[in-house]
Amino acid sequence: MKRSMLFLLLVLLCAPLIASKPSVAVVLSGGGARGVAHIAVLEALEEAGIPIDMVLGTSMGSLVGGLYSSGYTPKEIRRLLVETDLVGLFSEPVLDPIRVQDTAFSYMHDHAFSLGFGENGIGNAPALIGDQKILELLGFLFSKYPNTMDFDQLPIPFRCVSADAVTGERIVHDSGSLVSAIRSSISIPLVFSPYPYEQTRLVVDGGVVDNLPIALARSLGADIVIASDVNALKLDTYEQLESLSAMAMQTIILVTQDKAAAQHPLADVLYLPDLRDINALDFTKHELILERGEQAVADKKEELSNLATRIAQTRELTILDSDRDGVYSLRSTPTILQITIQDLSLNKDHRMPQVSQLSSFLGRSFTKQTAGELNLKLREIRKSNSLASLGYEMAPDGTLLVSGRGFEKRNSNISLGLQSNAGFSNALPASMAWYKADVFLDAYMLELWGTDLALLLNATLGQMTSMQMALRYPFALTSWGEVDVKFGLLYGSGSLSTLSTVVNANRTAPLDRIFRSELSLDLHFNEYGLASLSGSYDLVSLHDATFPSTFLAFPELEASLLYNSLRSRFKASGVRLDMLLSIGYLDGMLSSMRIGWNQKFAVSYLDSYSYDMNLSLIRKPFALLESYADLGTVEGIPGYSPLSIRRDTLYAGMGWQHRLSEILGYPTYCKVILRGGILDSYDPYTAVAPTNNAYFSDTTWDLGLGVVLGLVSPLGEVLLSFGASLGGFVTFAVGVY
Repeated sequence: MKRSMLFLLLVLLCAPLIASKPSVAVVLSGGGARGVAHIAVLEALEEAGIPIDMVLGTSMGSLVGGLYSSGYTPKEIRRLLVETDLVGLFSEPVLDPIRVQDTAFSYMHDHAFSLGFGENGIGNAPALIGDQKILELLGFLFSKYPNTMDFDQLPIPFRCVSADAVTGERIVHDSGSLVSAIRSSISIPLVFSPYPYEQTRLVVDGGVVDNLPIALARSLGADIVIASDVNALKLDTYEQLESLSAMAMQTIILVTQDKAAAQHPLADVLYLPDLRDINALDFTKHELILERGEQAVADKKEELSNLATRIAQTRELTILDSDRDGVYSLRSTPTILQITIQDLSLNKDHRMPQVSQLSSFLGRSFTKQTAGELNLKLREIRKSNSLASLGYEMAPDGTLLVSGRGFEKRNSNISLGLQSNAGFSNALPASMAWYKADVFLDAYMLELWGTDLALLLNATLGQMTSMQMALRYPFALTSWGEVDVKFGLLYGSGSLSTLSTVVNANRTAPLDRIFRSELSLDLHFNEYGLASLSGSYDLVSLHDATFPSTFLAFPELEASLLYNSLRSRFKASGVRLDMLLSIGYLDGMLSSMRIGWNQKFAVSYLDSYSYDMNLSLIRKPFALLESYADLGTVEGIPGYSPLSIRRDTLYAGMGWQHRLSEILGYPTYCKVILRGGILDSYDPYTAVAPTNNAYFSDTTWDLGLGVVLGLVSPLGEVLLSFGASLGGFVTFAVGVY
């Protein structure tokens, strides 16, 4: 009995001591690039030995706070800034440029600008910046934690804030996926798209409702709150608002800062870095931002010291080694044992990747190299499937969970693209240099008058200025494809003949004219294929009187087949098959037969090799450019310039491709090409009809070696190429395609 009374007395005596042990919370505000300053605050707290029991963050504060709570040290977070291409991270388009591929031997061009519109408004996506690379980064940084966990189980308990995009309700993320929670919290309106939450909701940046959740920290039991607000100080000049990005971010700051400022008195120590002159999206200034954060810490040094003294009365202060290995780095690296795909799209009509496409990652440890290879593979699939993003995270039991997302396709769209090249060559008809540029405008309107009828428009400006209008009606839909009937009209003027082409220094005025009517039956299959049967009638007027006839009128029947899984010149693997057969009549039979094959094999995630073959046998009006195959620049024999045209060609080649680094977040490549074959020696630029129409009646042969450097950018594929052939032709070219 006496022992029980003594034990009870000791408990009662210690109770005030236990109750007086204060819990400490760190609260980090949103602020885009400005949030980098939070790192300096975390460093100061560690140097002072301040114990941290909880971290709360909004937007960029959730990212920095999430990393710290997960076991990254401030020094490791600094290192991430250096190792990560921050400019590239925030320069990704929401949707990759649409690639247009009409028929066989019609090479692709990118759209640098695309705008959709319909009943739900204007725009192809609800954002300006894509999140593909952000999701890749988050997926790797938190891969050692499962996507279903209690955030209280982290080395330091963690909370972050987002907001319901419809109701404005504040959402506090305290469990589940770190990747999803942080991605939700950084969904700056208009900048990043709202993120799916609980399958039926979309959420936006937590700054909309609580950019500095100090009151939340108090409600969760924090006795002491140390806060950092990187948006607190207001601009002092209007000149800083003379850009779209600056004004957009300032608008968001004005909306969010009143509620944050109202919570400032609730903080025991409040850091206010002076970042007024730094745009919230300017991640190039991360070193300057860190310096400003360090200055803010220095200004509050005495205040923090007093707080540390106060905490030390009831709790032990522990100064942590800044060079230590973080708790996260000591966790075991997961192994990918199975793969699951999920669709996060609101509308589920998008093509998600197949598990088989990612099967090479099964059994692999999720190292940085594995993540790098996975990122490249997912970007490739995302582009070919026209998805907005393909992110990933590790789920329990070694499951790699890949999450895809797409946006609803608009009923109407208008897109703008550009192809341009210039260079020097001794293969040109009459000069040593050329410049060529074409602008494309493509538009479509679907479901005209409430039917399946579609209106297609295409305009070009460049070597030929043209306008094409077509009506398309899908009359058969199956699980493997769609059958369309299409009727189109085209009118064009410019360079239609060899004597008026832009690479001919002795060209005549480009005043040729063409009118074409066409009826076709098209079969689209597997997203990669197009088979077409078309009949057309051409009326062509040539401006140059050198040709024996200045007016040509002829019908033509054409069958073509295209299968192309190489939707980019730099895709690591895939095939492309082009086949074209045509017959027509103009004072005799006209004919064309062309076959092309290209196949690429990936050796590693950096290297691939390829081989290709091409045969062209064309007998059409000798004056027209379309009566020849072009074997110049990258697709033809190295050393030959653009519009090096021949009636008969048979050539084959092989190539090796290596992925280099990234420039501003966009991948670069190097290709080496060896290609050669036999060619018809007839020169189309003489304006004299060939004397012999037999195939390969008078031939020559050549072999060329070329080197190509490429950059895949939102404007298209930028190529810098050099080629030389045994026949003595040398060409240097730069172009955007």
